[in-house]
Amino acid sequence: MYVGNQLIHAVMKHSVKISPERRKDKAGNLIENNVPIFADIRFSGARMFYFTGYRMDADKFDTESQQAKKNSIGKEGSRDVQSNIINNRFKAIRAALELHFQKVNISTKDQVKALLDEVCKKAVTPEPETDNTGFFGMFHHYHNVCNLSIGRKKRINVAINHWQRFEALRGLKITFQSITVDLLRDFENYLRNESTKPKGKVFVLSPVGKNTAHSILSLTRTFWNFARKELKRQGTELHYPFGAEGYQAPGETYGEPIYITANERNILFYAELTSEHLQRVRDIFVFQCLIGARVGDLCKLTKKNIQNNAITYIPRKTKEGKPVAVSVPLHPMALEILSRYNLPDGRLMPFISDQRYNINLKNLFRELKINRIVTRLNPTTGEPEQVPICDIVSSHMARRAFVGNLYGKVDNGIIGSMSGHVAGSKAFTRYYDVSKELQQDAISKL
Repeated sequence: MYVGNQLIHAVMKHSVKISPERRKDKAGNLIENNVPIFADIRFSGARMFYFTGYRMDADKFDTESQQAKKNSIGKEGSRDVQSNIINNRFKAIRAALELHFQKVNISTKDQVKALLDEVCKKAVTPEPETDNTGFFGMFHHYHNVCNLSIGRKKRINVAINHWQRFEALRGLKITFQSITVDLLRDFENYLRNESTKPKGKVFVLSPVGKNTAHSILSLTRTFWNFARKELKRQGTELHYPFGAEGYQAPGETYGEPIYITANERNILFYAELTSEHLQRVRDIFVFQCLIGARVGDLCKLTKKNIQNNAITYIPRKTKEGKPVAVSVPLHPMALEILSRYNLPDGRLMPFISDQRYNINLKNLFRELKINRIVTRLNPTTGEPEQVPICDIVSSHMARRAFVGNLYGKVDNGIIGSMSGHVAGSKAFTRYYDVSKELQQDAISKL
């Protein structure tokens, strides 16, 4: 509705009641065992019953709280499912409906069903396209034929998955022809407000941050340029919905870089740890702080990479362009750490998976009470928030520590020659912060 000249969006009224189906057997007795659980949804004079995907005995369901009783078991097909997983899906259904009815003025049963099929992971997987001329077929072709890093290929898969979920949620058929400026804006809105991700066996609402949306949409634009060239060779002209006159991806926003200080690094290095596991995690992280390698490069380093008391390697990110070897002289701390390991396969460090590494880093920082409060931009909302550094430490913080603790002490070109940043790299500025001491020194020279 309009108030004056301003459009005011009215939230659609709706209700959701989750309960076991009430059905009688041939003898007229109420069925109590293995009963399907339905969501009774009412909106705009319409009513629909949606099967949540779970069955359970009626006495294991709490009708007052509308959820499975604690420590009870239900069924999804023939598979046993714990009550906490079942209740998570119920919460996801309610959250998805709440968000949906906040954003629309009218809705249909088909739209609600498509939304909940997505949330409950019932969305039909699109049939593979038989050639490379369709949107998804070409996207997979781009993934397979281009000489891209593993990380880049993973990001392509993420983008494809989001496009497929968006297609299922909107009830659309995504083709090159159907993608317009308006549809790209709708896709951006989906990413920022309605996107989902798996959590256990349930899909939950998980809006992405501005930078992630930028990455997905920029990657889609890069793929589109690839597709235009491929289709042109086949005699087909493809329109271009991007650019100055079309859709423009949201810009990226970065707060001040967060990294540990040299003093905190030394606390880690000299700490007496009783856990051998945390000792190894500490050694890997401190070593990474001292050579500045990305974690993907770090885990591949072997004794052959040590030349003239320096680590020499070609960063994986530069291999697709102009390969540039970097050489980092080994700090005495780094040499001491290396002396602790002699792995039979020649690797420098007993590295574990990226995910486990990041989890263990948080445990390590908490163990040593490295919990300085830092200000960051929330990755989803983009708003500033104060958090303990131990809650957000990750492998990449070591790389930022290498650059940040050297910035202002030596020439940027020297730092870049060891970190692998090319001259004029925009990314380089996200690795350091201008300290108060450097600002004071600059003022003193006025």
